[in-house]
Amino acid sequence: MGEISSRIIEKITSYNLFNNFFPGIIVCYIIEKTTRFSIADGNLLQNLFVYYFVGIIVSRISSLFIEKALRSIKVKNKKTCRREPFLKFAPYDKYIEVSEKQPFIKVLNETNNVYRTIIAIFVVSLVVKLYDWLLYDLIIKFGSVSQNVLCIVVCVFMIILFVSSYRKQTEYIRKRVEELSNEDRKKE
Repeated sequence: MGEISSRIIEKITSYNLFNNFFPGIIVCYIIEKTTRFSIADGNLLQNLFVYYFVGIIVSRISSLFIEKALRSIKVKNKKTCRREPFLKFAPYDKYIEVSEKQPFIKVLNETNNVYRTIIAIFVVSLVVKLYDWLLYDLIIKFGSVSQNVLCIVVCVFMIILFVSSYRKQTEYIRKRVEELSNEDRKKE
C-alpha cells in the first residue's frame, strides 16, 4: 500500500494539487463543519479519492460557470464612462506565443486558475449550505424530497458538467494543435 501511495504522490502535479486535491479537501471540510452532511468519512485511501473527485467537480464548476459568469460582467470605466468587461483575456494565439517564450506565463495562469477555483469552493459550499437549510428546515416541514429524485438531479448535473468540461478541453486541444500547425506552416 505504501508503494502505491508514493507512486501516486509522485505523479501528482502542482496543478492537480492546487486545482483538484486541495479544493476537494477544503469543500469537504467546510460542508462537514457547516451542514448536516459528511462527504468523506471512509478510510484514508477512500477519502483521498473522494477529495480528488470533489476537487475535480469544484474545478470544473470554476472553469465552466465561474469563469463564464465573470466574463459576462461589465463594469463602468471611471475614465471613459463606458461599460467594459470585468475580465479581459489575452487572445489565445498570443497567450501560446508568449508562453512559449516566457514559461513563467504558464505559472501565472496556473495561479490565476487557483484563484478561480477558490471562488468556486465558496460558491459550492454556499450552494450546499443553502440546500441543507432548504431541505432540513423548509422542505421537510412542508413535504418530502425523494432520495431518487435527488440522485437523478445530481447525476444529470454531473453529466452536464463533465460533457461541458470534455467539450471545453477538446476545444483547447484543437486550438493548441491548430496554433502549432500554423507555426509549422509559417516556418516552411
